[in-house]
Amino acid sequence: MAFEIVELKEETFTGTKSEIPEFDPQKGFGPMSEIKEAAFTKFAKNEKDYVGINASLDGLQYYIVASVDGTGDTTFSVPAGKYAKFVTSETDRPALDGFIGGAYGEVSQSSDVAIAGSFNLEDLRKSEFTIYIPVVAK
Repeated sequence: MAFEIVELKEETFTGTKSEIPEFDPQKGFGPMSEIKEAAFTKFAKNEKDYVGINASLDGLQYYIVASVDGTGDTTFSVPAGKYAKFVTSETDRPALDGFIGGAYGEVSQSSDVAIAGSFNLEDLRKSEFTIYIPVVAK
Protein backbone atom coordinates (compact mmCIF):
# COMPACT_ATOMS: atom_id res chain seq x y z
CA MET A 1 0.00 0.00 0.00
CA ALA A 2 1.74 3.13 -1.20
CA PHE A 3 1.41 6.56 0.32
CA GLU A 4 2.85 9.99 -0.23
CA ILE A 5 3.72 12.70 2.26
CA VAL A 6 1.83 15.94 1.64
CA GLU A 7 1.50 19.30 3.37
CA LEU A 8 -2.01 20.35 4.37
CA LYS A 9 -3.13 23.82 5.36
CA GLU A 10 -5.16 24.24 8.53
CA GLU A 11 -8.87 23.70 7.99
CA THR A 12 -11.71 23.97 10.48
CA PHE A 13 -14.80 21.82 10.09
CA THR A 14 -18.15 21.92 11.87
CA GLY A 15 -20.56 19.03 12.08
CA THR A 16 -21.93 16.31 14.29
CA LYS A 17 -20.07 13.60 16.18
CA SER A 18 -21.06 10.03 16.90
CA GLU A 19 -19.28 7.85 19.43
CA ILE A 20 -17.75 4.75 17.89
CA PRO A 21 -16.64 1.61 19.71
CA GLU A 22 -13.00 0.62 19.97
CA PHE A 23 -11.98 -1.93 17.37
CA ASP A 24 -12.73 -5.47 18.50
CA PRO A 25 -10.89 -8.11 16.43
CA GLN A 26 -13.64 -10.63 17.33
CA LYS A 27 -16.31 -8.47 15.68
CA GLY A 28 -14.20 -6.86 12.96
CA PHE A 29 -15.01 -3.46 11.50
CA GLY A 30 -18.76 -4.12 11.23
CA PRO A 31 -20.05 -2.27 14.33
CA MET A 32 -17.77 0.73 13.72
CA SER A 33 -18.60 0.84 10.01
CA GLU A 34 -22.36 0.73 10.66
CA ILE A 35 -22.15 3.75 12.97
CA LYS A 36 -20.01 5.70 10.50
CA GLU A 37 -22.31 4.93 7.58
CA ALA A 38 -25.42 5.88 9.58
CA ALA A 39 -23.80 9.14 10.73
CA PHE A 40 -22.83 10.09 7.19
CA THR A 41 -26.28 9.23 5.83
CA LYS A 42 -27.99 11.24 8.59
CA PHE A 43 -25.83 14.38 8.60
CA ALA A 44 -24.27 14.81 5.15
CA LYS A 45 -26.52 16.74 2.82
CA ASN A 46 -24.63 15.50 -0.24
CA GLU A 47 -21.71 13.22 -0.99
CA LYS A 48 -19.07 15.73 -2.05
CA ASP A 49 -18.83 18.56 0.49
CA TYR A 50 -18.13 16.55 3.62
CA VAL A 51 -15.27 14.99 5.50
CA GLY A 52 -15.18 12.29 8.11
CA ILE A 53 -12.85 12.79 11.05
CA ASN A 54 -11.92 9.86 13.27
CA ALA A 55 -10.79 11.47 16.51
CA SER A 56 -10.05 10.62 20.11
CA LEU A 57 -11.68 13.32 22.24
CA ASP A 58 -11.75 13.25 26.03
CA GLY A 59 -10.73 9.59 26.03
CA LEU A 60 -13.50 8.43 23.67
CA GLN A 61 -13.45 7.62 19.94
CA TYR A 62 -15.72 9.68 17.70
CA TYR A 63 -16.59 9.91 14.04
CA ILE A 64 -17.33 13.49 13.04
CA VAL A 65 -19.24 14.17 9.82
CA ALA A 66 -18.51 17.80 8.99
CA SER A 67 -17.86 20.43 6.36
CA VAL A 68 -16.10 23.77 6.17
CA ASP A 69 -19.46 25.59 6.08
CA GLY A 70 -21.27 23.07 8.27
CA THR A 71 -23.49 23.43 11.27
CA GLY A 72 -23.59 21.19 14.28
CA ASP A 73 -22.41 20.63 17.81
CA THR A 74 -18.76 19.87 17.07
CA THR A 75 -15.95 21.94 15.58
CA PHE A 76 -12.63 20.30 14.77
CA SER A 77 -9.52 21.98 13.39
CA VAL A 78 -7.16 19.89 11.31
CA PRO A 79 -3.77 21.52 11.89
CA ALA A 80 -1.39 22.49 9.12
CA GLY A 81 1.45 20.06 8.70
CA LYS A 82 2.69 16.85 7.13
CA TYR A 83 0.28 14.01 6.42
CA ALA A 84 0.55 10.55 4.94
CA LYS A 85 -1.96 10.48 2.09
CA PHE A 86 -3.63 7.22 1.01
CA VAL A 87 -6.14 6.89 -1.84
CA THR A 88 -8.47 4.03 -2.79
CA SER A 89 -11.37 3.56 -5.19
CA GLU A 90 -13.09 1.30 -2.63
CA THR A 91 -16.61 2.38 -1.62
CA ASP A 92 -17.78 -0.35 0.78
CA ARG A 93 -17.66 1.07 4.33
CA PRO A 94 -16.21 -2.00 6.12
CA ALA A 95 -13.58 -2.28 3.39
CA LEU A 96 -12.76 1.41 3.82
CA ASP A 97 -12.27 0.92 7.55
CA GLY A 98 -9.99 -2.02 6.76
CA PHE A 99 -8.10 0.25 4.36
CA ILE A 100 -7.68 2.82 7.15
CA GLY A 101 -6.33 0.11 9.46
CA GLY A 102 -3.87 -0.95 6.75
CA ALA A 103 -2.82 2.67 6.25
CA TYR A 104 -1.95 2.97 9.94
CA GLY A 105 0.06 -0.25 9.63
CA GLU A 106 2.02 1.18 6.71
CA VAL A 107 2.82 4.42 8.52
CA SER A 108 3.85 2.62 11.69
CA GLN A 109 6.30 0.49 9.67
CA SER A 110 7.78 3.47 7.82
CA SER A 111 11.44 4.22 8.38
CA ASP A 112 10.88 7.90 7.52
CA VAL A 113 7.78 9.05 9.43
CA ALA A 114 5.80 8.30 12.60
CA ILE A 115 2.14 8.89 13.48
CA ALA A 116 1.70 12.34 15.03
CA GLY A 117 -1.86 12.69 16.22
CA SER A 118 -4.96 11.02 17.59
CA PHE A 119 -7.15 11.68 14.53
CA ASN A 120 -7.33 11.14 10.80
CA LEU A 121 -9.17 12.90 8.03
CA GLU A 122 -11.35 11.05 5.52
CA ASP A 123 -11.66 13.55 2.69
CA LEU A 124 -14.91 12.73 0.93
CA ARG A 125 -14.62 15.84 -1.24
CA LYS A 126 -12.23 14.01 -3.57
CA SER A 127 -13.29 11.75 -6.46
CA GLU A 128 -11.75 8.77 -4.65
CA PHE A 129 -11.68 8.01 -0.94
CA THR A 130 -8.65 9.84 0.47
CA ILE A 131 -7.35 9.52 3.99
CA TYR A 132 -4.78 11.75 5.68
CA ILE A 133 -2.87 10.61 8.78
CA PRO A 134 -0.77 13.25 10.58
CA VAL A 135 2.93 12.38 10.65
CA VAL A 136 6.31 13.67 11.81
CA ALA A 137 9.77 12.83 10.51
CA LYS A 138 11.65 10.17 12.47
